[in-house]
Amino acid sequence: MHISKHHLRLLTASITAVSTLFVFVPCATAQKTDQEYEEHAIDEIVVQGAALDRTVEQLAQPTAIVGGDTLAKKQAASLGETISHELGVSSSYFGPVASRPVIRGQFGERVRVLSNGLDSLDASALSEDHAVSVDSALAERVEIVRGPATLLYGSGAAGGLVNVIDGRIRDTAMQSPMDGMLALGADTATDMQSLATQLNIGTDRVTTHFDYYRRTTDDVEIPGFVESSQLRAMELAENGGIQLDEAAGTVENTDSETNGGAMAITLTGDAGFIGFSLSEHNSNYGVPGHADEDAGAEESVRINLEQSRFDVKGEYEFPQGSELRFRLARNDYLHTEFEGDAIGTIFDTGGLDARIEWRHGQLGPVEGTLGLQTKKIDFDAIGDEAFVPQSTTKQTSLFVFEEWPISDRLVMQGSGRIERQSISTPVFPVGYSDNALGGSVGVVWLLNGQSSIAINYALTERHPNSTELFADGAHVAVDRIERGSVALGSGFLDRELSSNIDIALRSDSERIEWEVAFFINDIDDYILLSPTAAIEDDLQVFEYRQTSARLAGFEAEARIELLETANGHLHTRLFSDYVRGENRSTNESLPRIPPLRYGAGLHYTMDRLEAGVELRTHQKQHRVASNELSTDAYTLLSAEVSYVWSDPDILVFLRAKNLGDEDARQHTSPLKESFPLPGRSLQLGFRYDF
Repeated sequence: MHISKHHLRLLTASITAVSTLFVFVPCATAQKTDQEYEEHAIDEIVVQGAALDRTVEQLAQPTAIVGGDTLAKKQAASLGETISHELGVSSSYFGPVASRPVIRGQFGERVRVLSNGLDSLDASALSEDHAVSVDSALAERVEIVRGPATLLYGSGAAGGLVNVIDGRIRDTAMQSPMDGMLALGADTATDMQSLATQLNIGTDRVTTHFDYYRRTTDDVEIPGFVESSQLRAMELAENGGIQLDEAAGTVENTDSETNGGAMAITLTGDAGFIGFSLSEHNSNYGVPGHADEDAGAEESVRINLEQSRFDVKGEYEFPQGSELRFRLARNDYLHTEFEGDAIGTIFDTGGLDARIEWRHGQLGPVEGTLGLQTKKIDFDAIGDEAFVPQSTTKQTSLFVFEEWPISDRLVMQGSGRIERQSISTPVFPVGYSDNALGGSVGVVWLLNGQSSIAINYALTERHPNSTELFADGAHVAVDRIERGSVALGSGFLDRELSSNIDIALRSDSERIEWEVAFFINDIDDYILLSPTAAIEDDLQVFEYRQTSARLAGFEAEARIELLETANGHLHTRLFSDYVRGENRSTNESLPRIPPLRYGAGLHYTMDRLEAGVELRTHQKQHRVASNELSTDAYTLLSAEVSYVWSDPDILVFLRAKNLGDEDARQHTSPLKESFPLPGRSLQLGFRYDF
């Protein structure tokens, strides 16, 4: 793969920026106390989404974990917003509920959302106004893989994945007859009120689990006008200088009500376990930009989402040390869009995702996993916005991951996958059927007792999906008409071929911990939804076409101990991330690429009291696609304070977000010109573990 001088300069600048921290940080004699930073402790947690039981630091591919009190403090009304401040991650922000993760500038079908290692099996990737059916309210932790995760989880994870671990099915026996959790939360900008609770009752052999969560939000409060200054200026010019009535202060029709729950049973033995879970997730929310206004305007559009899901998970350990692990999920998903009181469109999805893994012990010098995964999704849409026809998608995959410890300091990791996918629809006589291949090789090299370098190279293929092939109609939520390649008469799209390299440097000494990662992803036959000059029914026509693309950038952070006393310590965190997306065929920028982001924070701990403040800047995004407007820079100031009791185990926290009441618009959101982020808000949370 060719690495240009531009990319080498990015890598050099990233390393220099972090290395410079050593020069300007005051010399400190402090050593880490018995109470380690929670962020550091999380790095030691085993990544369940990995092929082997490994921590973040033991994987060649960039991976992050958000869990514990940190996750409790970051809880939002959607999964995308909950993790949107993690390195390399932003969100598609289509309101407080419909917000999917965006990883390194890739979104939609390229970012896979998993629940306990299996697909969410919903319709959230089909359209930005569709909410993810996986809720993090009861999650133990969220795992994030930055970059292609196709080798273990299929071609739909070409941009990365987010895996939500909820612990409904336990993989260990209970240590007491009963345990559980109660969490309460509130937020002023959305008038959010939330409740989540769970209860486990059992013995060392049988565990029963019950949980419930509920969240309501009101219309989102914003600091200024609903529409951006650029859009208002354009409308003013189009109307001959006549200023129209402009909405401000609140975004109408953005309220929501979400609830769900589950019950599960796990049977635990000396050699393993098996568990069963039955869960429900329901959400009713308004679609911004489609609210009652003046007479003659369109009626409010609301979405009612219902999902029932059945999960099975088990593990058996053989006497010789190898393990057999299996998981299965089956769901029924119904998504109804209402235009006023009338039903506009119904999306009906039935899905099955199952995988079995054999984790073998040492076979000569290597240890690894062999696996089989099968997935089937039956999709149907009826109504005004049924721009994608009925279809059945089937995938069957074989994958392998092997690890070879060459020495105490050098470990090699390699993986491969072959995936067969077929898509059939009654609308067209011939369906799609093809194989996709992928492979990767990585090394984790411990340079000394404190520093390491991880390098991972992956060559993967991604299948086109049913939307990219067969879409043909008005996508009302984003005001456009979409047409797939088959609907255009162009035949089937080719598989995308992605060549991706990641380089990560990490160091952890007594007073400073830092990491910098650099990546380049070249994609041939990149499938892109491109605007055309055609207008139909007052909507612009977009077509799925193929081009060559490149995404490159870096992620960097450092935690530095500034002061330590007998009662507490003070540390700072510096961070930055950046991605540049280019259409190599036209030398234009790819759409909805997040801008350069950087910031700094101070965090103080004194016994059980913690306090912190953070300043986060998003630079102006002036590298835009042909159908985009630039996005202004903004800076968000936040602060938080929390206190923890140990007996009983209680966490209470108060967070202040967007203290400057900034008009902040995410470039990754398709609604950025008509829907800013919430204004100044206070978030209060309470969590009791028993």
